[in-house]
Amino acid sequence: MTAISPPAFSLPEPIVRRWGALLAVLGFSLSYGCAQARATILELRAQSITGPGFSLQQPRLRLHTLGHGGERIDLSSAALQLGRHGGWQQATFACTLHTSGPWRCDAGTGQILSRAYGPLSLHFSGAIAALNGAAGMQLTLRGKRAGDWRGQWQSTAGGTWHGHLQGQAPAQTWLASLLPPHWHSSGTLVVTGQAQGASWHELSIAAMDVEAHNLGWQSPDGLQAAEHGRASLRVVAMHGTDWRGSAVLHWQKGALLWTPWFAEAPKEGPVQLSSNWLVGKGFWELRDGELRWPGLGQAGFRAERMGRQPLAWSLDAREVQMRPFYAQWIRPILSTGSVPARLDAGGVAEIALRFGPGLRSARWRWRDGALTDPRGYLRIDGIASSGHWSATGPGRASLNWREGAVYALPFGALDGDFTLGPHTLESRSPMQVALLGGSIGLRNLRASWRTGRLSLRMNGALHDLQLAPLTRDLGWPPFSGTLSASLPQLAYADGRLSTDGTLAAQVFGGQVEVRDLAISHFLGTAPVLTADIRLHRLHLRPMTDVFHFGYINGALDGYIHHLVLLDWRPVSFDARLYSQREPGLEQEISATAIENLSRLGGGGGIGGLFQGLYLRLFKTFHYEKLGMGVRLTDGVAELSGIGGAEDAEKSDHFTLLQGAGLPRVNIVGYNRRTQWSELVSRLLAAIRGETPIQGGP
Repeated sequence: MTAISPPAFSLPEPIVRRWGALLAVLGFSLSYGCAQARATILELRAQSITGPGFSLQQPRLRLHTLGHGGERIDLSSAALQLGRHGGWQQATFACTLHTSGPWRCDAGTGQILSRAYGPLSLHFSGAIAALNGAAGMQLTLRGKRAGDWRGQWQSTAGGTWHGHLQGQAPAQTWLASLLPPHWHSSGTLVVTGQAQGASWHELSIAAMDVEAHNLGWQSPDGLQAAEHGRASLRVVAMHGTDWRGSAVLHWQKGALLWTPWFAEAPKEGPVQLSSNWLVGKGFWELRDGELRWPGLGQAGFRAERMGRQPLAWSLDAREVQMRPFYAQWIRPILSTGSVPARLDAGGVAEIALRFGPGLRSARWRWRDGALTDPRGYLRIDGIASSGHWSATGPGRASLNWREGAVYALPFGALDGDFTLGPHTLESRSPMQVALLGGSIGLRNLRASWRTGRLSLRMNGALHDLQLAPLTRDLGWPPFSGTLSASLPQLAYADGRLSTDGTLAAQVFGGQVEVRDLAISHFLGTAPVLTADIRLHRLHLRPMTDVFHFGYINGALDGYIHHLVLLDWRPVSFDARLYSQREPGLEQEISATAIENLSRLGGGGGIGGLFQGLYLRLFKTFHYEKLGMGVRLTDGVAELSGIGGAEDAEKSDHFTLLQGAGLPRVNIVGYNRRTQWSELVSRLLAAIRGETPIQGGP
């Protein structure tokens, strides 16, 4: 083999224009073998070749003359980078080159190792017209991780080109660059793409269609996941001064978990997300965005990012079906176990939100609305609300409803008007709600969510509430009459309703004062009520008429200390009721009341000669003192009489009634401890005129 100067050769003019300047600066070596006085091998080497959109490291081009009008080309490179995608190594390409007429490269093959996609094999063929520089290429690429791909590319002598690509690949390979590290993904992607450009290294317009089948992914902690997904995506891009285009996504099947939200593709049809987009130097923008979710509603959106400024975006939702929207998107972000987290919502809403950074403003309109607790603790029907809120200034809202019920107690309509601050809500005028045949008035309502938790404060009054339906619906002993009271400052926070003052009510000619009233787990599964109650000068005659206990005349004082109700049933208290003389008010008691009071104290009634004679001869009796105490602990009621608990502890009996005048009647109890349930049974039996079942502690 002898070293000689290489023979002269020329390339088509378009190739010279494109590659001549690059080849002129290469440092290369030529080695060739001689056979019958002509060159058969030409080899070019370089440290690197760099051009628009590509670079080769340690490339080697080997041209082997085959002797029958064709040459064999072998090209290898230690490393290859296309655009921003590097990680291609050990690339080798080979084909048979025909230079008679248009240059053709037939039966091309190649191997390349990719960090992301593993080993790849290629099959290709191409042609370049020697006279005008028009070129074309066909390419097939296969890899276990990369999938199967087929592409075509053609260009004209003027430099314009167009290409087509289609293929199928495992989703996990292509999602790896989009998902965080260590996420698992699965499924198959089917891709079709078209592109064209004004020059070989410029892209003018491109379109891509992607279909995903059985798509899934999962984060290491399992808090983000998708399964059995089927979706399609179409993206169109055009390049002018900036890049602009459109994108349309259809989600047809599957489930998506993005804690705390979970969604399934609706059965009514695919979810559609579409938008026009624009990308320029230092900014990007989504325009004319549209979301259509069958069975839920539709929304328009837009978003933009200018330089390093915060992302600004907006959402305008229309015809939102509140029942699925509240259940799927609102309830998951509410505090577990809270009242709002248990509610079902109804109606149709329109919602407009502006963000950047954080929520900046909101507008809404809710019609034909409803809120319902599935457990029956709360129901509100006929809701209508509208308003606007701003993070920087005052807003306004209205809230109306037709009717509702709380703990099975029905209430009437509300007409409310409110002023909104960034973290507050205040009523603009007093509100009135019909309740139990009367009404409840609310004033000075103020709500705050500055700390992220809702709190409420208000005051008002109760007007002529009917007690009969109240006791009936709560399952208490029957109790009729009306109740009017002033409401001190009421507060609600963290599921607890409380008062800061004294609730005072005029009832039965006297006054009832409730202090330290609080209800924990309000509207919860097992609400707990605590309070201290004082009774002042209650007239016994109207009270006993209401209870049908028997006639008693006089005045009554008393207290119920440390009252605790669990789910509206007493679990503990310390109570004492006792007569109090009042001028002009006779202290009298009927025979029926004596009989019932005796049974309530644990006796079997007053029988024998006394019952047969005195209770027939006298309908009423005078008394000096009347009193009874009950201390409830762990389901056991400890009874006492007019002497209080201390006197009862000194003996086995206690006096409930001390008579006065003749005939004189005293009622003494001997069963000081009894089950609370039995005591309630005695009271109900006395009210109904029944004979109670006797029992012990």
